[in-house]
Amino acid sequence: MPTPADPPTPESVPVPERLPAVGHRLDLLDESGRPVTVIRLKDGTIELHVEGTTTVLDATSARSLGMLASGHFLVRPELLARADAVLGGLELDWVTVPAGGPAVGRSIAELEFRKRTGVTIVAILRGSVPVVDPDPHQRLEAGDELVVACRAEERAALERFLAGTG
Repeated sequence: MPTPADPPTPESVPVPERLPAVGHRLDLLDESGRPVTVIRLKDGTIELHVEGTTTVLDATSARSLGMLASGHFLVRPELLARADAVLGGLELDWVTVPAGGPAVGRSIAELEFRKRTGVTIVAILRGSVPVVDPDPHQRLEAGDELVVACRAEERAALERFLAGTG
């Protein structure tokens, strides 16, 4: 892993690691070179691990931190909690189409994602090219990142479906 002072290269940019049935893990270095591990659990909770100390952020606080860190926009935590109550747990998330899975080479319409899993595909990230509001005839490729609107149980159903196990 590069030191914090090294200029980023495509190979040095940290990439989240998928933790099946748990969430995602991202290993970083702080500016002094200490390892920092961030784990995003499937319920939206964030665990920050630094030198044997763990800090846990609830899902609302984790989203607020993520928005602040990304620089996109800041939403007060009470507004996020209200949105959660109104939307009933609806989330925007992404799932990778696995190589060799049953979805590769097939269209969104052919796969009937919404009917089979309850998930709505909002966009597809194919490398650096976003396909926003994809046409139902859009065929999927291995490695595509599907941006989806769903609830946690629907996301789990989608992951099983993409893996060919459900």
